[in-house]
Amino acid sequence: MAQFDVFDPLANVTLRFTEEELSDIIEWFDNKSEPLLIINEGEPINVITIENLRQFLELKKFHKRCFHYPSYAEIMSQVEILKAGINRVLTKDQFIYLLDKWVIEPDLKHELKLAFKVFDTEKRDFLEIDEIKVIVTTYADVFNDAETREMLRDANVRGDGNVFYEDFVDSLFNVAPELYQLKAEFLYEDPKEDPSVPPDPIIEPEPEPEPAPSPPPPPPPEPKKKKKK
Repeated sequence: MAQFDVFDPLANVTLRFTEEELSDIIEWFDNKSEPLLIINEGEPINVITIENLRQFLELKKFHKRCFHYPSYAEIMSQVEILKAGINRVLTKDQFIYLLDKWVIEPDLKHELKLAFKVFDTEKRDFLEIDEIKVIVTTYADVFNDAETREMLRDANVRGDGNVFYEDFVDSLFNVAPELYQLKAEFLYEDPKEDPSVPPDPIIEPEPEPEPAPSPPPPPPPEPKKKKKK
């Protein structure tokens, strides 16, 4: 196994960003970076700071379905792996490497359950066997008809032939754990349409402070006392 090179972290790494996303990342880095790092007395290398990385993450360029936004502790944990915790700067390849670490890929188990929920228009948590066959063999494209019949033997089938699809999917992955290795695609291409993604919390604007009360009016002047003759 090749030794991990902290200055060439992308070696043997297949990036999961689209070309457009990667281009946007590189452009942002080029605009923010400065030649601050010198390695082995060579030419200065353009780098960004850890604070720059946090600023990039705050831009929320990626949808949360597809990207995990790390805490500061998670950032520093990965930075330590790159031996960048002391000088607190990152090269372009290190920057891309870290971002790729936090990409979230589609999970086949989750997407299968989501597909069943789409067909469960009455929200009963179960489907008929024929509906299950159509979804698994046609929409999910995971098993052929014979394989599906084999899997249905272990499913939680009621006396009326209905299948609790959450249990069914769990049983599939228990019987065939190699399914976890299969590459999946998101059922909903647009993450904003994905019902399994919770909406962002609504942040109420802070109320404006109430104006300071007006100072009380000055007391009336005291009447002048008449001098005695």
